[in-house]
Amino acid sequence: MSCSVQPSINKSFNHNTSTNISIVDIQDAFFQPLISENIIWWLRLIVVGLLTQAISLFGVVTNIINLVIFIKLGVKDPVNVSLLGLAISDFLGCVTIIWNNVSLFPPFMDLDLPFDQKTIYYLYSIWLHYIFADITICLTAFITMERCLCVTYPLKIKELVTTKRVAIVIVFLYILNIGFTSPVYFVSYYDWVFSHEKNRTLYTLLFRKNRAKVMEVIYLSVGLCIPFSAFAITIFSTAILILQLKNNSKWRHSATSTTGKLPSSSLSSQNQMSSRDRKVAKMVIMISTIFIVTFFPNAITTIMPLIYPEARVGRSQENLVHAIYSFFYVLETANSSVNIFIYYYMSSNYKSMFTTVFKFSVRKKECPN
Repeated sequence: MSCSVQPSINKSFNHNTSTNISIVDIQDAFFQPLISENIIWWLRLIVVGLLTQAISLFGVVTNIINLVIFIKLGVKDPVNVSLLGLAISDFLGCVTIIWNNVSLFPPFMDLDLPFDQKTIYYLYSIWLHYIFADITICLTAFITMERCLCVTYPLKIKELVTTKRVAIVIVFLYILNIGFTSPVYFVSYYDWVFSHEKNRTLYTLLFRKNRAKVMEVIYLSVGLCIPFSAFAITIFSTAILILQLKNNSKWRHSATSTTGKLPSSSLSSQNQMSSRDRKVAKMVIMISTIFIVTFFPNAITTIMPLIYPEARVGRSQENLVHAIYSFFYVLETANSSVNIFIYYYMSSNYKSMFTTVFKFSVRKKECPN
C-alpha cells in the first residue's frame, strides 16, 4: 500500500514544482534567524557589556544618593516613603543587572573558567533583577495612582494615605513579587556537570522535572499579569493627572483674570490642589512618563511569543529576543538611574537637602581637623 502511494506523491511534486518550492521558501524564511550570531556578539559587546554596564554603575551611585537624601528628609511624609521604596528597588535592580552584563560580555564568555558563563547569570543575576524590576513597576503604578487620587479627591484621600499605610503597601509589593518569583529557585539549581565541549567538569545550570509547569505559572503572573496590570494603571493614572493639572491651570487662570487674585474660600481650597500638590503631581507625571517609554520594549518582547511563537528562547528567532532585550536593558537601567535629576529639578525639598548634604561633605574635606 505504501508503494502505491509513493509514485502519486512524486508525481504531484513533479507537476507542482513551483508551488512546492514557494512553500519551502516561505518556511525557510519563517524559520531563518532574522538576527545573526555576529550581530548578537556586537550587541553584547557594546550595548550590554559597555553601555548598559556604565548606566547600571551610574544608577547604583545615583540611587545611593537618593537613599541618603530621602532618609535625611525623614519618613513623616507619605511621598518621601514611596520614593524611598522606589529608590531601594531601583538600586537593587541596578546592582543585580551588573553581573548579567559581565556574564554576557564576549571577552568574559571566552575565558576558560570553572563554570558555564552562558548560564551562571540565570539565578544569580537575571531573576534577581526581574524581581526588583517588577517591584519598580508596581511602585511606579502605586505612586502614580496615589497622586491621581490625591489630586482628584484631595481631602478624602489625604486622610486615608498615611505614612504607615504607604509603608505597609510598599512592603506588601516587595513580598508579592518575591513570592511569585521565588519558585524559579526551587526548579532550577547549579551543579557540577561534565562538558564534552570543553572536556572538563563545569558548574552549570540544571532544571528539575516540574520546571515547565512552574514556569508557566511564573510567566502568567510575573511576566504578564503583574507588570501589565501595573503598566495599565500607570498609563491611566498619568492621563488623569495630566487632565487634572490642565483643569486646575484653567481654573487658576480664570479666577485670576476675573478677580485679579485667587479666591481663598473654603470651597476653592477643597476642590483645587495646592501649590505643593501641583509640584508633586508634575514630578510624578515625569517619573511615570519615563517609565512608560522605557517599559514599552519589554511589553513588545513579552507579547511577541504569543503572536510569533518562534520569537522565544530556544526557538529559531532566539537571537531576535536577545537583540530586543539588549536595548531593553539600556532603557530599563536608564529608568532606574535618572530619577535623581527629576527630584533635584522638580522638588525644592530634595534640592535643598542635596545641597546641604554635599556642601557639608565638601567643607569637611576642605577643612580637616
